Amino acid sequence: MKKKKSNLVIKHFESPNQKNEYLLIDGNEVATIDISSAYDEVSRILEEMNIGIKYLLITHAHKAHVQAIPKLKEHFGGSFYLHDYELDHLMESNKDLKPEKYLKDNEILRLGNTKIKVLLTAGHTKGSVCYYVKEANALFSGSTLLRRGYGRIWGPASMSLMLFSLKRLGSTIPDETVIYTGSGELTKMAREGWIHCMRSA
Repeated sequence: MKKKKSNLVIKHFESPNQKNEYLLIDGNEVATIDISSAYDEVSRILEEMNIGIKYLLITHAHKAHVQAIPKLKEHFGGSFYLHDYELDHLMESNKDLKPEKYLKDNEILRLGNTKIKVLLTAGHTKGSVCYYVKEANALFSGSTLLRRGYGRIWGPASMSLMLFSLKRLGSTIPDETVIYTGSGELTKMAREGWIHCMRSA
């Protein structure tokens, strides 16, 4: 069976402190992932396209990831989603920002003809998620999986969750998948051989 070609357009922005931010476009539907310092660039693109936002997505709710969401909502609309395990972090970052919906593990979000699968990958925070687009060979990994490593952990419990999440990614995400990291260089699952040591027997 021939693999279906993806029409997803991925625009990558890098902040001055090497944080990665993403704009996803499929036809006339748009999603943002962790947009912060790229607000002005994203605004120009959306204004030129004369298009609004469908999903305002974050990988976790640290302040840098949510600070642009109120402005994006005001000017371009969009529904703000996050996992309910992340609500405490959201309240610390912006207590006035309320999600329209709580994400569930393995939930599918539809953006045009693109299916975005939500993966709960706790560790960096309890409610951290990755977004996997199989047809585009793309994983938006936030601070879970980075090039040659993973995001900051906060003690033994955080480390235990991170190891579980990395094992999950190592056993389910194909080698050809591009890893759109939350910070630093992008990578490919095939280049992260260390993660396969954590695959289940």
